[in-house]
Amino acid sequence: MNFLLTQFIGLVGYSTLSFSYFKKEKKDILFIQIIAYIAFAIHYYMLSGITGTVCNVIGLIALIIIYLFDKYKVKNKNILVFIIIPLLILISLITYQNIYSIFPVISSTIAILSFFTDNEHTIRKVGVVAAVSWLIYAIVYKSYVSIIFEIITLSSTVIASIKNK
Repeated sequence: MNFLLTQFIGLVGYSTLSFSYFKKEKKDILFIQIIAYIAFAIHYYMLSGITGTVCNVIGLIALIIIYLFDKYKVKNKNILVFIIIPLLILISLITYQNIYSIFPVISSTIAILSFFTDNEHTIRKVGVVAAVSWLIYAIVYKSYVSIIFEIITLSSTVIASIKNK
């Protein structure tokens, strides 16, 4: 039962993430991805993927802050990079489990950096790199639903990039 619940939570996260890349506006992409990151954090926690969990929690916090900065027209967003990225790397090093722990760190770092652009196409390109990184991590932690949906996310992101070019 725990296995099915864990995979279902991953299904919710990856379905939501795939859907987000079809949105045209940055605020819509961000809001939908906040929901996805909540599911990802729970999913990897249940799989004992500590680095993946931590990366998703930090990514969630960053997405919420970026969403609020955009909503309230905060001009100096760059300070967030100098706080979140080192925090992400530090906590990820502390929770390091194996060589594969580097993949969620890479994915989370570039994802956070991508949201400091107003270019939705750049955000989608980063989605491709992030999908590949999380795919590797999902294989290692036997997240079968994540493996399937990282492939789907990768495909949908490429299609969305072409469609919205």
